[in-house]
Amino acid sequence: MHSISPFILHHLVMVSGSWWLLIPLIVLSTIFLEDITIALVGILAADHSIPVLTSLGALVLGIVIGDSLAYALGRLAIKHEFARKLIEHERISPLRDLLREHSNTTIFTTRFMPGFRLALYTACGFSLIPYYREFLPTSAMSAIVWSTTLFFLSFLFGFYTFHILGIWRWPVLLFILLGFLAVGHRYWKKVTHIPKVKTDTQN
Repeated sequence: MHSISPFILHHLVMVSGSWWLLIPLIVLSTIFLEDITIALVGILAADHSIPVLTSLGALVLGIVIGDSLAYALGRLAIKHEFARKLIEHERISPLRDLLREHSNTTIFTTRFMPGFRLALYTACGFSLIPYYREFLPTSAMSAIVWSTTLFFLSFLFGFYTFHILGIWRWPVLLFILLGFLAVGHRYWKKVTHIPKVKTDTQN
């Protein structure tokens, strides 16, 4: 991940003068590295390297596409063994009851929990949550809120640390994001291990 972030940063700067190249690159980067891409784009916008509104639109589009791909993987896992192995069915099963009872709320709030999204959005497809009626609108709404919030926080970070930290703001930002991701991943592991703990206690 340390090498991927400079790679994304370099190419974002290289194509910043061409909207036809910039938009697809932001969308593609967001699908695979959502939070890091949003943060990088926010700082580049603060440096006036890329346009704000165009970047925000591309970020939202990339998030929705990534969510939809995770959902599609869950749907495939219902009938195809190879997809079922990819999603680790046993680990997403604790999420199914939560989705049945509070699907929209869960889909929306999961956006703010890095390390938790892929599994839960895949579980949405596996649990047959209606795509057009529930999943897509909630995913799009959460994407707008999350991308705008993180983008402008990164924008402010980039603007106010330009003269203070200089080039060191990039590793500082990466450290903050990695810590954020680690917390989300730790919470995800805790949630998915709850059923196992209960079983051991009963035995």
